[in-house]
Amino acid sequence: MAQFQTNDNARKRAKRRAYPGEKYMFANFRAALASVLVAGAVGLAPPAEAAKLGPYFPIPNGFNLNGVARDSLLAIQSSWLKNGLDNLEKARKETEAALEKAKADAADQAPALEAKLKDIDKLIEDTKAEIALATDASPDHAVQKERKDKLLGNVNQWINELDRMATEQMKIAIMSDGGVAMTAEKLNHQYSTFADELQKAKRDASVENWGK
Repeated sequence: MAQFQTNDNARKRAKRRAYPGEKYMFANFRAALASVLVAGAVGLAPPAEAAKLGPYFPIPNGFNLNGVARDSLLAIQSSWLKNGLDNLEKARKETEAALEKAKADAADQAPALEAKLKDIDKLIEDTKAEIALATDASPDHAVQKERKDKLLGNVNQWINELDRMATEQMKIAIMSDGGVAMTAEKLNHQYSTFADELQKAKRDASVENWGK
């Protein structure tokens, strides 16, 4: 819990220094950057079997947290997992086509493509299982606890990525001026706000009391 608080406080201090029109000087802004970088080094790690952010699972485009926090987070997760599954299935088709072409024209490339196809198939299998768990309304306590743990793992990695993105925009703001700096400051504020809202949602009673 102390780790989470450190990360929250560092991000909030950095965000205050990133609002357009604030009175703080860049010297203080750089100090805030250092705080965020230290906090980011101890970020939360998602569970081993959770879908991971990356080319197949990019950060969600938005975070609609209106209504009951648990339901909102589950809806965001559902869209994110389904989008990732679509990306994986598209990648599988492309890899399968490339493998068939390699077998005909470049046999030396086939083993690597076969390995890639195997990895994608495993990711598809894991993602389908995670989608099934995410939508499992069974009253079984163990199922709901696992469902909650997977959701929180995904929320934590979204928060970590938003923190990273906010820090990157802070760096740009420090190194730039004029319109570029102002845009970076606004993005820093946007990403930090998203992360703060996710932190608040995951600590809502509808989440904390779930699966107990």
